[in-house]
Amino acid sequence: MKTALVTGATDGVGKATAKKLLSEGWKVIIIGRNPARCNSTVTELKDSTGNDNISAIVANLSILNEVKNASDNFLQGNQPLDFLMLNANAITNDRTITSEGFEQNFALGYLSRALMIKKLENVLKTTPNSHILAVVGLDTVRLDFEDLTIKNNFTGRKALGRWQWSMNVFTKEFCSKQTIPLNLYMPGLVKTKILANEPQPMRAFVKLMNVLVGISVEKSAENVFSVMNDIAANKKNGACYSWKKERSFPKVEVKSDDQKRLWELTENLLQPYL
Repeated sequence: MKTALVTGATDGVGKATAKKLLSEGWKVIIIGRNPARCNSTVTELKDSTGNDNISAIVANLSILNEVKNASDNFLQGNQPLDFLMLNANAITNDRTITSEGFEQNFALGYLSRALMIKKLENVLKTTPNSHILAVVGLDTVRLDFEDLTIKNNFTGRKALGRWQWSMNVFTKEFCSKQTIPLNLYMPGLVKTKILANEPQPMRAFVKLMNVLVGISVEKSAENVFSVMNDIAANKKNGACYSWKKERSFPKVEVKSDDQKRLWELTENLLQPYL
């Protein structure tokens, strides 16, 4: 039986993907920040799939110490990890600094993912044919290394773009250093509540387009499963997928030393939590 760990899995694409994996006979561990919603999701997915191999870890992934504890919790089970889906995301349109001193969008969208990858590297390496899929979007804005908390001219869109830029750049550097496959996934317009927090002025446009061409979470989960199978069959690493097909890697603004600089910055920021 294969094992998956899915973040942001009490709603939307993450929940639908967990359900799809359970229906395919997988064991699934979900991560969510609300204990009641974690419990209700586990019960609901057990009932709807007939597969009891689902459990939950409660963690607020915008707090890196909770990311550390969630990862340690998973490792205590001494189980393999075939698939890690980094899906948790929540757009914060007001400048919010976490208790650990990080801008909240950056902490949740990028730092938590990089930390979880590093914490789970060993089990991923020892699980044959394991791989990581990180969910991102098209909006990227180069990180200002001198203003990580966006003190200057904060906008929700800038914050969203910066963590997505970082995830793109980190992926390329990670794939150049590690053998664990890490690929990016763009689900497209999916009918989830997160779109209600899309930064302006894009919110109205996205809302309209979602009505016209948005897909259901169930369809998105089918796409994710198709992508997983393609990655496994073709041993993809450092690729980018949209819907259920491989696409060109997003074009991001990168200066000559950005990749190395981000890697070193990330290692320094995450060191206290490793």
